[in-house]
Amino acid sequence: MSFIFRLASVAALLVAVAPACSLGSGTGSCSGTLDVPDCWSGPFDLHPDFFAAVPGATPEYPQTSNDALQIRIQHGGDLETFSDGIIILVDDAGEIRGDPAADGSPRPSLLGQALVVALPPSVVPSGVPVTPVAAPRIVSAALYLDNTCRTQNDALYAMDAVSGVDADGECRSPEGGEPPLSCPSAATAVTGADGGVAMADGGAVLADAGVAGTIPGRIGTSTITFTHLFDGNPDESNASERLSEATFEFYVADPRNVCPGGLGPPPRCEGHLKGQFKFYFQRGRPAQPFP
Repeated sequence: MSFIFRLASVAALLVAVAPACSLGSGTGSCSGTLDVPDCWSGPFDLHPDFFAAVPGATPEYPQTSNDALQIRIQHGGDLETFSDGIIILVDDAGEIRGDPAADGSPRPSLLGQALVVALPPSVVPSGVPVTPVAAPRIVSAALYLDNTCRTQNDALYAMDAVSGVDADGECRSPEGGEPPLSCPSAATAVTGADGGVAMADGGAVLADAGVAGTIPGRIGTSTITFTHLFDGNPDESNASERLSEATFEFYVADPRNVCPGGLGPPPRCEGHLKGQFKFYFQRGRPAQPFP
């Protein structure tokens, strides 16, 4: 799935969860800094006041499993194409909750643990083939800025690794502007003993400890910690099972800046956001955007 197609799918999905008069209530926050070219540079506060969850596979997201959960945190209750917000996709809510597997075998709960948030394997720049990942992360997230930026490609994804994070944990453009990200060819990359990728020409080194070399600064990693998660049953009558609550720290970047094949340094950080949310699932009829 290409990067652009993924955004189209997100837009279609969010139409289905636009609010009825009583939907979308909850509490939360999301603030930090953004450095988005031609859009926003500096402190940013989403001021989220609309919260929604969509359980299971949907017509717009048929590739997700029945255990998937899509969470939307947004400023205002308008359609996604006119709003700013964050969409979080949980591939297997039961795994995080510690529900038994499909065959009845028990699974440990991941509630209370900091889970790494990463780019889905299906999100790649146009023209770059999708490659399978042996153990993809269970949570992904995207920030959309359709109200603030009003540009065609205004979505940034939470990444498991970004380059150029300041000592205070923020992402800011260096003086003189952003230097181009240099992606090596496969012929110039060699695999290190620690499983990282080292540049044969003496450039950046990508390993478990981080990246050193071409991009100054530290490596940032996106995480989310759930304390409660909706069980995915739209007819659930137990309030505690309808509750979703989490804290998060997202380092966001543009997937088009990811080096093909994972070679070279991670993409440059374009934003650092911290926040939390707490809301109960409310069932309502989908919006009808036309008469």
